[in-house]
Amino acid sequence: MSGDRDALEEILGGKIERRGERELPGLSPVEGVEFHYYEDDGKNKAKKQFNALLDSAGLIEASSGGVVSDSCTIYLSDNRRFHALSYHGDIDGWREAVEAGANARGLLLARIEGDQLVVSDGRSIPLSECKIEFS
Repeated sequence: MSGDRDALEEILGGKIERRGERELPGLSPVEGVEFHYYEDDGKNKAKKQFNALLDSAGLIEASSGGVVSDSCTIYLSDNRRFHALSYHGDIDGWREAVEAGANARGLLLARIEGDQLVVSDGRSIPLSECKIEFS
C-alpha cells in the first residue's frame, strides 16, 4: 500500500495528507503558491465569505492561475477567526485581488511567518497561542 501511495504522490507532485496529519497551510513554502488567511466576518459560513471576498475585489486582473479556499481556520485568543486560502499562477494579480476584497469588506488578512501569524494590523501572534481547526 505504501508503494501505491508513493507512486501517486510522485504523479501528483506532492504529499498526500491524511486526516489528523494535515499541515497548517503556509507553514511550509510551496513553490508557485502563496497562502493568506482572511478574517471571518462573523455573519456567514466560510464558503460564502470566500466568494464575497473575491466578489468585492472589483475587476480581477490576474492573468493566470486561480485562488482556492482551504478547510483550515485559525482562532485567536480574542475570538477572531481567520480562514485559509491560497493562490497560484499570477501571484501578484491574485494577491492584489485578495487584498482589494479584504479592504472593501473591512477585513484583516494574515500570513504565517515562521512560528507566527502576522496580521495586517501589525500584530504578530505565536501559532502556539492559536487554536487550529480543519473541517
